[in-house]
Amino acid sequence: MARTEQINAAYTFRLPVTPEEAFARVSQPLQDPVWQAACVDVTLLNGEPRPGGQYAITFEMVGKRMDFTVEIDEFVPGARSAFHTLSGPFGYVGTYTYTAQGDGSTTVDWTFDVDPGDYFGIMPKSLLRKVLVNGVKKDAAKLAERLRKEAVAS
Repeated sequence: MARTEQINAAYTFRLPVTPEEAFARVSQPLQDPVWQAACVDVTLLNGEPRPGGQYAITFEMVGKRMDFTVEIDEFVPGARSAFHTLSGPFGYVGTYTYTAQGDGSTTVDWTFDVDPGDYFGIMPKSLLRKVLVNGVKKDAAKLAERLRKEAVAS
């Protein structure tokens, strides 16, 4: 079996809420379909999110429907979350780290390491990295705008 190139993607974005609120919107698996355009479904498999907690997640991306089972490695509200796949068409590991800013907003550092194997065929790894990062950029911008509107409305 040929070894494939691992894709390392990262992006930093800012949300106009505290780290605790940002965490509640980004790191809670059941919120993934709310803020991530590619996510179509999430089901918690063994109780509330926590280290060791598992969930089933379905994405639709580049014309493919992908089902994964994911395990949470770290779950520190307002600070950090990390997760990895247990099953699916390929493996990935991800993290979100939250840092409070002086203006009441939060910087979110996202990292995503994926070994897609040949799942996406001849698509260059650099293009897949770009698709992943651009998706997070768009999703984070929409979430930030939604949070700004919610703040104005309340």
